[in-house]
Amino acid sequence: MRVLVIGSGGREHALTRVLARDGEVTSLHAAPGNPGIAAIAEIHDVAPADPGSVTALAAKVGADLVVIGPEAPLVAGVADALRAAGIACFGPGRAAAMIEGSKSFAKQVMDAFGPPYVVKADGLAAGKGVVVTGDRQQAIRHARACGTVVIEEFLDGPELSLFALADGAAAVPLLPAQDYKRARDGDAGPNTGGMGAYAPLPWAPAGLAAEAMATVIRPTLDELRLRGAPYSGLLYAGLCLTRGGIRGVEFNARFGDPETQVVLGLLATPLGGLLQATAVGDLASAGPVGWAAGAAVTVVIAAEGYPDAPARGDEIDGLNEAERVRGAHILHAGTSQAGAGRLVSSGGRVLSVVGTGQDLAEARAVAYRAAARRTPAPRAAARQAPPRQIAALRAASSRTAFPRTASLCQAPTSRRCG
Repeated sequence: MRVLVIGSGGREHALTRVLARDGEVTSLHAAPGNPGIAAIAEIHDVAPADPGSVTALAAKVGADLVVIGPEAPLVAGVADALRAAGIACFGPGRAAAMIEGSKSFAKQVMDAFGPPYVVKADGLAAGKGVVVTGDRQQAIRHARACGTVVIEEFLDGPELSLFALADGAAAVPLLPAQDYKRARDGDAGPNTGGMGAYAPLPWAPAGLAAEAMATVIRPTLDELRLRGAPYSGLLYAGLCLTRGGIRGVEFNARFGDPETQVVLGLLATPLGGLLQATAVGDLASAGPVGWAAGAAVTVVIAAEGYPDAPARGDEIDGLNEAERVRGAHILHAGTSQAGAGRLVSSGGRVLSVVGTGQDLAEARAVAYRAAARRTPAPRAAARQAPPRQIAALRAASSRTAFPRTASLCQAPTSRRCG
């Protein structure tokens, strides 16, 4: 199978890394890629969100399957152009990708589930101005009676991510994971695109994936089909475990980052066959998805100033030493080459350091040992946290480990919705 991966971040490096280990993948290409991806795939220059350019490249390399990583090409209709040219593509068409591309469209789809609403009267109401109901019409009646109101969905539990493969008819869940958004120790930093993640979730109830598929994922896919936008690709559901059950918080039309790094780090089933079966509408015959025993934790190494004004051009070293840590691997995100053999930061999230182990405590220790490039960790490393906590690591300088600042938020066992 000849595979072309579109994208250049840590998610795409995770995808290409696993695809490169798949015996069925005989030729692996990526565009535009990054220096880490270039070590395992042939790199091509392309405008990822240009349907014509991507389609021409796929034809040139003879791709049997194109895997689209980021959301922008999906919303731009790249998957539609590939399918129109007869090239199998993993990723939804433009209409279905609006589940991420349009907040109002996503809200309309989620409203079809009848979620609970909190309707609050504006102003003083002697404690009687709030109605919590799963009945949309009751919520509307209360709103009309109050005049000016605030309408919210009631979410009162931990948040997590669930990926599901969907081929337009069948759907299969992957391993639930949880990411952390705030930078720096104690959640002291600003919100980010994600500073780390872990899987599996030992605190999650048994049957979580099955319940989420029944109450959120499949209803979403059914609603999209009714709207003339059958979904084929990876549906990312941000979920909240409330006292009233699982609720959908948001949807994305692609693999999430950094959760992908830990989910694929534990995948035992060859990825190429799963993506191909999804792309051609044959997921039902692909068989069950297998997972390695143990756990995975990823620590994001971020540039100084991220997310507001990330520094660029910081020299990165120590990767060979980090890769020699047993159970660890490094994924590139915001990196580029600046001359022969010189690797520098070129984005906010620079690297993902993934650690695997028999449990979360071991996986976390492996990730931080690799991030530090030695034991003990650099003098600015964060204190050790309980196994299901993820703490922050700051490299002391550009000479200690990777870019000038490496950070991962510290959070409680289960990040809460809100």
